[in-house]
Amino acid sequence: MAIGRWWQRGVRNGTVIGGLVLIAALLLNGTDIAATGAMLRDLPTAIAVSAAVHIPQIVMTAMAWRALVPGLLRPSAGAMSLLRWYRESAAALLPVGGLVGQVASARLLARTGVPGDLAGATATVDLTLELIAQVFFTLAGLALLLGRGRTDGMEGVAGVGLAVAAACALALVAVQWLPRLPWVGARLASLASRWPALRLHRLADLYRAVLRLHAQPRSLAAALCWHGAAWTLGTLEIMGVLGLLGRRIGFADGLIVESTAQALRNAGFMLPGAVGVQEAALIGAAALVGVPPAQALTVALARRTREVLAGMGGLLAWQRSETAWRDGKLPALSVAGQRGG
Repeated sequence: MAIGRWWQRGVRNGTVIGGLVLIAALLLNGTDIAATGAMLRDLPTAIAVSAAVHIPQIVMTAMAWRALVPGLLRPSAGAMSLLRWYRESAAALLPVGGLVGQVASARLLARTGVPGDLAGATATVDLTLELIAQVFFTLAGLALLLGRGRTDGMEGVAGVGLAVAAACALALVAVQWLPRLPWVGARLASLASRWPALRLHRLADLYRAVLRLHAQPRSLAAALCWHGAAWTLGTLEIMGVLGLLGRRIGFADGLIVESTAQALRNAGFMLPGAVGVQEAALIGAAALVGVPPAQALTVALARRTREVLAGMGGLLAWQRSETAWRDGKLPALSVAGQRGG
């Protein structure tokens, strides 16, 4: 699919998703006019709080990805942050957007001078480390929940979230390690001889690049720490928006909500932005710490609106970047800043 179709579909999806979530919020609060009015009044500030937390998260996750690129080839932090923004925009507004964003952002990274196989390998390993960090983040939330002693049976929700995150992480790790098995290599060689058009040598190049990254423990550890910090920072978004609504919760409660909601959200990876799944996950996770559904829905609405607005802006910026590059006005994404060490 051409990039023009990507951003057009993303903008259309964003408009539809935003409208549906707003209508759902109004219908669910329709019997309480005062609550509906308060929700709409607080929404702009809630979106601002959400964005204020998420922008540093984008930078942190970009730094995690950047840590995997060898020093001499490493683009600037600004360029990597743009790539991360484009990637998140695709994930938020396109079907199977996570996959689309991974492939496209790796292609854009290659334009900065990073070899194609290395660009694809860093994107793959970065996603894997992000999910591994999420598993530890969810484990921390579950431990805090169980530490209370009385959970009213809601620990099952957190357990499901942990299982979803762990399954996604294990699947990615398995994909990267399967080619080491002799029978897998033999099967791929057989396919390559029968169907040369498949160009399986490119897959072999990608796999070798992934193995080279696996042999760099310091880079892997740095990326994992950046992702862990980014996941933890999301707790402040929950605390800030709920505090704005008059429901103050502590850091431990916010971590329980954020870790469980984000893990459950992975179940909707096939849908643009996990629409519907994200809202249900946040409401269910908020119930773990006693937050009423109406307030949890407002938090979900603020997050969804921020995602839609940022995603539409990211796709439009991505489209402009592609057009400028095609017309020869933008030689590489690294013009966003000098390469760093």
